[in-house]
Amino acid sequence: MKLDLYQIDAFADAPFTGNPAAVVPLTDWLDEALMLKIAMENNLAETAFIVPTSDKEKWKLRWFTPATEVPLCGHATFASAACILRHIHPELNKVDFNTKSGELRVSRDGEGFVMDLPAGHPQDWAMPDEALEALGVNIIDSGISIYPFVVLESEQLVRGINVQKAINAARLAHPSQELVVTAHGDNDLDFVLRFFAPGVGVNEDPVTGSAITYITPYWAQKLGKHKMALYQASPRGGFVQVALNSDRVLLRGKAQEYLRGQIML
Repeated sequence: MKLDLYQIDAFADAPFTGNPAAVVPLTDWLDEALMLKIAMENNLAETAFIVPTSDKEKWKLRWFTPATEVPLCGHATFASAACILRHIHPELNKVDFNTKSGELRVSRDGEGFVMDLPAGHPQDWAMPDEALEALGVNIIDSGISIYPFVVLESEQLVRGINVQKAINAARLAHPSQELVVTAHGDNDLDFVLRFFAPGVGVNEDPVTGSAITYITPYWAQKLGKHKMALYQASPRGGFVQVALNSDRVLLRGKAQEYLRGQIML
């Protein structure tokens, strides 16, 4: 069996930035164990598998980390749309995905794309004392919006956080072993964030569409703004424009092509 594979950097303004995702177009779903093995072999934060329907604008989509299937992955959705709209159906301007998180839409936006995801609903949540001690940085707020999150005093503190301490804190913070660390941004940035998820086999994710979507309502309320610019301050990094529209978040960014090949099974 031969399967096409595309590796695309989502939310990337230049090569070697943003978040790489593998996209594997299929004619029908493979066995789950095989899809997980492919994701493990790819060794990226996410591998997306896409299956067409009778309507060329509508596709089925599933996401796998090297450790497990996940219910939502923004950057791999973004990369899947780039794959379809650039390579499989370049005549189209939008694509809808049927997923475990409902219907997700991605549309062309000049040289980039706009992705529509469900917004989070931030709620009160207190960081456990042992997780705070492991993080080793003072926080000024905390909450949970699918992912637990903590707010630091400055962008500089987010950028300079010790990765191993953040991973340890994520393991202690919540049963999901996931943690968003965020702060109000400097200059033209409304906010910055980093995302640590050892619970799904991803110590630090470069640019995380789902985490951005879930944290956007928090910052919209704090800043009194519905349109914002953000930066995910991982070593690769990525700029994203967001717009909160009721219970949906629109994420705007670019995608960079990196690799195209075949999986030989």
